[in-house]
Amino acid sequence: MDGPVLDLSPPVRLDLWALLVAVGVLAGTVAGPLAAALVLVSVVVASVAAVRPGVIPEGWRVMALTGPLFVGGGVGIALLHAMASDPLLELAAVEPGEVVVVGRVISAPVPTKIGYRADVHVEHLWYEEKEVLRGGGIQAYAGDIRAGVGDRVRVDGKLQRPETKEDGFDYGQYLQTRGISGVIYAKGVAPVDEERGWVGRVHRQTSLALGYGLRPREGAVVRGMVLGDSSRIPEELEEAFQRSGITHVLAISGQHVAVLAAMIYVVLRLFAVPMLFRNPATLGLVWLYIFVAGAPPSAIRAGVIATFVLAAPLFGRQISPLHFMTTMLAAVLAWNPLLIYNPGFQLSVAAVFGILLLRKPLLSLVKSTVLRPIKEPPELLSNLLAVSLAAQIATAPIVATSFDEVSVIGVLTNLVAVPLSGPILSLGLLGTLAGNIFVPLAYLINASNGFLVTVLAWVAEAASALPFAAVATPGATLPLVGLFYLGCLPAAIAEATLPEERWSRAAGLLVVWAALWITLVALL
Repeated sequence: MDGPVLDLSPPVRLDLWALLVAVGVLAGTVAGPLAAALVLVSVVVASVAAVRPGVIPEGWRVMALTGPLFVGGGVGIALLHAMASDPLLELAAVEPGEVVVVGRVISAPVPTKIGYRADVHVEHLWYEEKEVLRGGGIQAYAGDIRAGVGDRVRVDGKLQRPETKEDGFDYGQYLQTRGISGVIYAKGVAPVDEERGWVGRVHRQTSLALGYGLRPREGAVVRGMVLGDSSRIPEELEEAFQRSGITHVLAISGQHVAVLAAMIYVVLRLFAVPMLFRNPATLGLVWLYIFVAGAPPSAIRAGVIATFVLAAPLFGRQISPLHFMTTMLAAVLAWNPLLIYNPGFQLSVAAVFGILLLRKPLLSLVKSTVLRPIKEPPELLSNLLAVSLAAQIATAPIVATSFDEVSVIGVLTNLVAVPLSGPILSLGLLGTLAGNIFVPLAYLINASNGFLVTVLAWVAEAASALPFAAVATPGATLPLVGLFYLGCLPAAIAEATLPEERWSRAAGLLVVWAALWITLVALL
């Protein structure tokens, strides 16, 4: 029978499947017409691959033929999420007034101008003395919230939709990325059970253990790094971290998860635990930490990556960093497409892809320019500079649009902050463990950690005080963000398309392009 023949005997490339799914979810969530256009383009490419076999390389032909399935699958996932009903969001939209909620606290209470706020998972919601729904999440504001993560509480107050901020920031959309559908301005938030939640107990015991031997300011920084609770960090210090470009070390991030996973793995290996049990045990404890820390998007992403890395050897597979990053992106967006609107998730993904795609060209540039006078520059210093520069460039547009300011000095401050944050986090975790077993040892560990935290805070404050530390970016818009990343494309594909001797040139053009873009959005 005549017709197109698909020969599967040559090596088949399916590298782009996860990226196509992620792009489909992105387009389906953000712009319906764009989603339709992408599906149409994928169908055209598949048709060409079917009827004109020589147009597309044989190894990529299967990928081209199956492209519509992956793009369409991503769009379909986005549409299913969009069509799913949210009774709590619909109730909050009509602002019914007084309600009563019983549920569990899922985030540590944070101080606000009117008292405290905390996120609560709704178990029961009563309106006009009738239970009207179960499930969903609300953010409670109250003068005082004497409860911790995991505690069951009763919240009495007015339910309403989150207000759009004066600067146009859609706070409701941001809360939806975290599973929060409404806000309650509560008259009171009180525990309903004498037995507090175990997660809350862990938080309180960890917070107490981190106080041994640390001054309040240093203790607040370590709490932010270990528990993701930055509520006690002084406002001026938090601003200094932001202006100096190292605020990422204060939040639960991929680095935190990686340090914890490495510590657990090494300890289990020292005790000769077989890999068959060592890897699953490491993953179990890592996901427990992510859950206790409040499951921020960046930690979830890191947890998914750790799962791939530690699970692969059990199945005798090798891991390509770029491939499992795209797989992670597809999996996380399929779980919650609204994470696209979460700045923390955007920054996390941009930083990782920036490091994966730009590090080697930038490393070539650093060695041929900044470190050229050094005969044999240390590999650690070269890589730190390249990684710092790659992450700063990749995240610059997101920082510019989210915070209206870009740190210029961050490339240099991260050379100190990143190496320091690993030991600080490790000692913080050890101090937490010691504080629950042998308090005098906790004092010793935390006192040592206090010195490192003091150095980190000094770097942030000294760097932020410089007049050129950060640049205001009032002109950053979505089209300009798209233009920026389009300009980064030549450097991103340099490793795959150019000989190594030309990588530094592509990276040099990238640095110039980034500087010009920041100047443009600063002047507009």
